[in-house]
Parts: sequence; C-alpha cells; structure tokens
Amino acid sequence: MTAQPLPVPERGLILLIAAALLTSGALLFATRERPEPALRNEPVVLENVLIVHPTFRDAGPIDLNTALIEELVRLPGIGQVLAGRIVAHRKEHGPFSSIDELIAVNGIGPVVLEEIRELVTIDSEGSPPESQ
Repeated sequence: MTAQPLPVPERGLILLIAAALLTSGALLFATRERPEPALRNEPVVLENVLIVHPTFRDAGPIDLNTALIEELVRLPGIGQVLAGRIVAHRKEHGPFSSIDELIAVNGIGPVVLEEIRELVTIDSEGSPPESQ
C-alpha cells in the first residue's frame, strides 16, 4: 500500500496550524520574564589580608619553652602581638620555670593566664601543666 498525498485543503490546514503553534510559542518565549542576570564572576583582589590555614595538632598542652608564635596564637586570648611578646620574653629571660611566670609578659593578666593555664606546659615532654 502506498501513501496517498493529502488533498490541498487539508495540507493548507495543517500548515496553518503549524504556523499558529510556532507563532504562539515564539510570542510566549519573547514575553516571558527573564531572571536577573547572575553575579559576574570577576576575581576579587584583597590587599593586606591574612589568610589563615588551620592546622590540627594533638590535643596536648603547648610547651611555653619551645612553642612558636604560630602555635601560641591558637591559645584563647593570645594574638600575634602577645605571642610575639611571649617568645621575646623567653629569649630575653630564658625558659619559663612556671606557668605563673607568664604574668610578667606585658598584656597577660590573671584572666588570660587562667584561660590558658590548662592548655600550656613548661616542658617539652607534654606532661600535665604545672600549677605554680
């Protein structure tokens, strides 16, 4: 069986319906609401910004006589400046013999000392912090 061509009026009707569908689709597409353009992906350049990459270490206390500034700043209430003062005090006066000697470092008062007392030690073996 061979397919017979459609009569002209039916072909015209099919073409008219197809044209109407295409036109209505184009109108719907053209009049639809478009979302706001996304934020531009421009690089952000920050100057004078310190980027800190956290590092994890044992939960043991920090040895005041061997700790670097990077280790000391992890203690609560101890920033870059105060950590630098601790290291400078250690270099100038020798190793700490007691945790309480931290009070001699400018900027460390009784409150900060009590906050860090359980987190520091004065020997490199990591024994429990001294209380005197």
